[in-house]
Amino acid sequence: MARTRIISTSDQIYFQLCQSILSMGGIQFQINSTMDSMYNAFGSFEIYVSEEDKEKAIELLEKNEDTSHS
Repeated sequence: MARTRIISTSDQIYFQLCQSILSMGGIQFQINSTMDSMYNAFGSFEIYVSEEDKEKAIELLEKNEDTSHS
């Protein structure tokens, strides 16, 4: 199953919000963090969804977006 990245951010709070929105919307996702565990200043948090869920996931996030992201 092909996965596509829909979120790449350095903002941990936004990252967690997106995970919650996708979970409540029934969208399965995978996460990847390249954030430096010691300083949390370098790297990014990423969310991947299947190609089939990409459009629905983006719609959910845009509909619920009340915060800014990087």
